[in-house]
Amino acid sequence: MEYIYILLLYLPSGFGRLTQRATGYRYTHAAVSLDDTYTHFYAFSRLRAKTPPISGYIEEKRIYYTLGEDVPIYTKIFRVPVTKDGYQNAIQYMEDVKNDPEIMYNLIHMLLIPVFGGHPLYKAFHCGEFVAKVLEAAGIKLHQPYYRYTPKLFSELLEPYFLYEGTLDNSSRDGMEDDFFRETPKKEYLAKTLYIIKELLFRQVFHRASRHFRPEKVRFSNRIYEQKSHIRK
Repeated sequence: MEYIYILLLYLPSGFGRLTQRATGYRYTHAAVSLDDTYTHFYAFSRLRAKTPPISGYIEEKRIYYTLGEDVPIYTKIFRVPVTKDGYQNAIQYMEDVKNDPEIMYNLIHMLLIPVFGGHPLYKAFHCGEFVAKVLEAAGIKLHQPYYRYTPKLFSELLEPYFLYEGTLDNSSRDGMEDDFFRETPKKEYLAKTLYIIKELLFRQVFHRASRHFRPEKVRFSNRIYEQKSHIRK
């Protein structure tokens, strides 16, 4: 038997507070951890602390959830038992997502899910969709289509596997030198955000990536496809 840990978290930002109001739920983010040290997390989220629209697959560290501030890391954790095959399937799915340059963040549906309840979009995910797909790959039966999942629905689905609710230690500064905390020029921020919206609207209509889709325009570099993965095999 293996375990996958699902963490629900709150990000202390204006976007996080907006999401709280829209959903009526304390937690605004969902992530996967593969062990109970909770030092590496796998999710779809902002790629830099101050540019929430520019998001995608990211391997997070604890300090990312503070956005560099001295604030508590509020979390609710579930320990989900899976078979060895299910565990390997989940890891393979995460690797496939990490290495697929067409995959991007589902910004529009993330904003609209409280209103419309979610909708699938070609190779685009927000944090809930990604975590739901990881659970599916691991053999966990979902109660809703993957694209409807929010932190609140995960809390209901995974209640039998509840492990802990409270705060994580936030004293480590590991990650403060990462690209995550780099400043982004306003011109680049605006250009990427507009490109992301344009590409998502294209995918909504045509159910595919645009012919000349450029992955570097929806993230900050291709390093995520080149760096050594922390995913434990």
